[in-house]
Formats: sequence, structure tokens, C-alpha cells
Amino acid sequence: MSKILVIDDAEEITVAVASALAPIHVTVDTAFSVQEGLKKAHETLYDLVIVDIVLPDGDGFDLFLKIRSISHYEKVPFIFLTSKEDVGSKVSAFSLGADDYIVKPFHLLELRARVERRLKKNSEAEAGSDQVTAGPLILEISSQRLKIYGKNEYVALTPREFKILLLLVKSPDRIFTRETILNKIWGSDVYVTDRTVDAHICYLRKKLTKFSTYIESVPGEGYRFNPKPAH
Repeated sequence: MSKILVIDDAEEITVAVASALAPIHVTVDTAFSVQEGLKKAHETLYDLVIVDIVLPDGDGFDLFLKIRSISHYEKVPFIFLTSKEDVGSKVSAFSLGADDYIVKPFHLLELRARVERRLKKNSEAEAGSDQVTAGPLILEISSQRLKIYGKNEYVALTPREFKILLLLVKSPDRIFTRETILNKIWGSDVYVTDRTVDAHICYLRKKLTKFSTYIESVPGEGYRFNPKPAH
């Protein structure tokens, strides 16, 4: 599920945006100032950011540049949602590298369509890249390494642990039976038992520490990756 950050000091705007995007099943977080928006961007890797230009404690353009300078935000799409409709502001936004510019008042269906387009485009680009992200988890495919967003060190995974995690991450909410995991990771011609899968999942969860709940056990069926586990 994609995560979107909306930075606007008007609560009615953040509520309207969340309502507009509800049908496409995304998670919407809100921030009402430059300081709060920057803090949330440092804490969470979002899939798209919607930001106003005029904020109570600063300028949306400056905030855009600060967030873009954060590691892994270089290719995250940004949409300016603002009441500033002058050509100069639009030119400044696109010159800085913004992906879209929407003037208030806006139509909810138009906003949803533009957000969906940006998310799809970014997802397609990521599919052809060497990196897969799932919430705070960043999987580097060629090196088979896992990194947690906001941390400088890698999580030490074995090749099979990495492959299991990648399998689950690529199909969130899909339930994988133990047999399916065995066939995809070990191969159908290798004899290992279901308990081998359980053991690898156990080790993987320990290494994911506080994110271990992202891998859910489905009684009688298998395992699935859920980036929004119940607390």
C-alpha cells in the first residue's frame, strides 16, 4: 500500500485530499508546517508528497529541496497543491523538479487521477530498478542486501532469507503457502520440509526486529507480507 504525505496548514485541505484518495487505498499522513513535514519525511519513506507553497513557518519550495536532499527521496514524486496560480510560481516549481502543480480550489477526481498516474509511473520505474521499497524496508536486489530507512547499516540476511523477504514484499497481502515458498526458493527437486520455511521465517523476523510483524502468519495457510499490521 502506497504512503502519501500531505503538507498543508489548512486542515480542511488535508481532509479533502484524504477523502479524494480513499478509493485508491493509500495511506495518507498529514503535516501542517515545514518543521513537521520535514520531521515526518525523515522518519518515513513516502511514495508521494503533496505540499503547499505557503506554510506558516516557511516556504514550500525550500521544504521541497530539503526533503529531496534526504536519502532515497531523489525519485519520489512531488505535487504542489497551492492557491498560487501565477506563472512565476509554476515555473519555479517545475524548474526545481516538481512532478505536478495543482491550483486550489481543485476537483477531487482530478487530484485522484493525477496522484494515481504519478504512483503508477513511479511503480513502473521502480520495477525496472535494482531496488524495492516496502515501507521502511529497502531491498537492494543485485547485492541481496536489506537496509532500514533512516539507518546507515545493512541488516545481515542470508541469501535465502533475502529471497523469502523479496518474494513476500513483491506481492503484499498475498498468502504464500509453505509449499509455494519451498518451490520458489529451494526448488521442486530439493527435499526439505515445511519446518525449514518456518525456521527461516523465524530467523528473518528476529533480524527485522520491530518490523517483524510485517510478516504475518496465516493459520492453516502460510505467510504474507502486510506493511500495515494490526497493533
